[in-house]
Amino acid sequence: MQNKKPLRNIKTIAVPVLIWAGIFYFLVHPFTMVLYWFEYSNTVFSFSLFQDVLKTRFLESFTFDMSGMGGLLTLLGGLLGLLSGLFWINLKRKNELIGTQQRLLVQDIEALIQAGENERVELKSSIRYDYYRKSTNRDLEVIIAKTITGFMNAKGGKLIIGVDDEGNVLGLEKDYKTLKHKNMDGYERAVFRIISTQLGHEACFSNHISFYSINEKDVCVVDIEPSEKPIYVNDTENTTFYVRTGNATYPLTVKEAVNYLENRKQ
Repeated sequence: MQNKKPLRNIKTIAVPVLIWAGIFYFLVHPFTMVLYWFEYSNTVFSFSLFQDVLKTRFLESFTFDMSGMGGLLTLLGGLLGLLSGLFWINLKRKNELIGTQQRLLVQDIEALIQAGENERVELKSSIRYDYYRKSTNRDLEVIIAKTITGFMNAKGGKLIIGVDDEGNVLGLEKDYKTLKHKNMDGYERAVFRIISTQLGHEACFSNHISFYSINEKDVCVVDIEPSEKPIYVNDTENTTFYVRTGNATYPLTVKEAVNYLENRKQ
């Protein structure tokens, strides 16, 4: 494989060099000669005259007398091809690096799923689609908000959506169908809307959303940073403080919340 890679790189460079050199020699060169003829003869340009002059000057552009200009333009075209080939190689390397990093990240997410829920990881099947009722359930959004709040009030963590409690990858397809924009962009906006509505707009800056494909199914991962100040869920008329403890999220009374925050400062 290592021996084939330099050969592929040479081919990647050689092909555009030849193509662009040919374009400049066989196309740009004759057209340039015609344009020069119009300039030096002070003739008014017209497309019909351009075609007539091109017919007479085309073969002349490949004569020995015009070899200097032809060679210069061919060199210029080859240089352009070289730059495009190098650019393409660099782009392929970056794409390969991104692909490698993506595969490593997917492996990390798969390992987290297999390890199950803990103090830093929570698995959720969906944000709106209720797998028990087989329909949309907006109450699930509150559960998502509570989970994110619990992580923010503790040490942070990862919320992985599209996976059930047993670690089975369900994907986001059923959730997509409950949204106005049935894709990743729409899903990301939906998650941030939940955070903004339930936790406050500032909480959005502490959450980072990414998507991964596992077993050809989309999975959403919310990376949640711990918050320096207390975060509350504004659920209709109630404002509740949640905290992540072990592999579960618990609501705290006012007294418990005050004690928790005081102990966290120590």
